[in-house]
Amino acid sequence: MRGGAIPVLAWAGLLFVLFVGNWIWDSKAVNAAEAAFAAVIIFAAAFALWLARHESIRRGPPPPHTTVEASPSMSLGAVLAGLGVGSILFGLVWAQFTFFFGIGLFVVGLGRLAIELRSERASRRAMVDRAAAPPAREEVRR
Repeated sequence: MRGGAIPVLAWAGLLFVLFVGNWIWDSKAVNAAEAAFAAVIIFAAAFALWLARHESIRRGPPPPHTTVEASPSMSLGAVLAGLGVGSILFGLVWAQFTFFFGIGLFVVGLGRLAIELRSERASRRAMVDRAAAPPAREEVRR
């Protein structure tokens, strides 16, 4: 992704400014240390983005892709799995029945994710086959 590290660097810069403000005006060292830790973590995330892909620091549109990529817009399986994890964590603290409900929801979500992945691969395979096939000739009738 082009320019993906730039917003993260801007966020880290804002956190650095907040750290400096905490350091100057607050008498408690804990507050300044917390702000410094947040800035360092976000700077590290931006650096990791840059290390993963050097074009993440460049501005402008990305180069055109020649390959077919599947990009789902929605995923019910991911939502169900996320709700399952949330229910499991809630159940660990408050109520045992939500723990078991969350396990079931998580399993259903993983199953739905597997179905979505199979469908995505099949759709991508069909698109690649359609793009690779020569155009069909139409018969001319007299």
